[in-house]
Amino acid sequence: MNEHEFEQFLHKQIPITKDMGISVIEFTPAKVRICAKLEPNLNHKCTAFGGSINSLMTVCGWAMVYANIKEIDKEAHIVVQKSNINYLAPIDKDFIAECALSDEVSRELFFKTYNKHNKARIKLKVTCSDEQVMLAEYQGQYVAFK
Repeated sequence: MNEHEFEQFLHKQIPITKDMGISVIEFTPAKVRICAKLEPNLNHKCTAFGGSINSLMTVCGWAMVYANIKEIDKEAHIVVQKSNINYLAPIDKDFIAECALSDEVSRELFFKTYNKHNKARIKLKVTCSDEQVMLAEYQGQYVAFK
């Protein structure tokens, strides 16, 4: 599935992503980058609404799990189990969430556990930035199951 196909999938499966102006920049098992437009996500201070930032980052982590689990089970269900976010700076323009899965040991353990128990958890870090400044940091634990 390429970036455009995944974006269409997101808009169908999680309809709010379309209303948020979300577009998929990169979608691979190693890295996911997703952008949100500022305008549909404005708060009363004319900056990005915290719930929108959290949503974008949650979706980015979910997309990373999807990009990986589809290799072994296209029908797996994915949910976020818990998350934590730190807002570092106000966002006054379009913003990008990025999740990289460079830890091959965590990835292999996730697959091994899923294949053995039909369920697995993985902790992911997601960053949010404009093109130059770190704006938010997110950690989420996701669960994939049959």
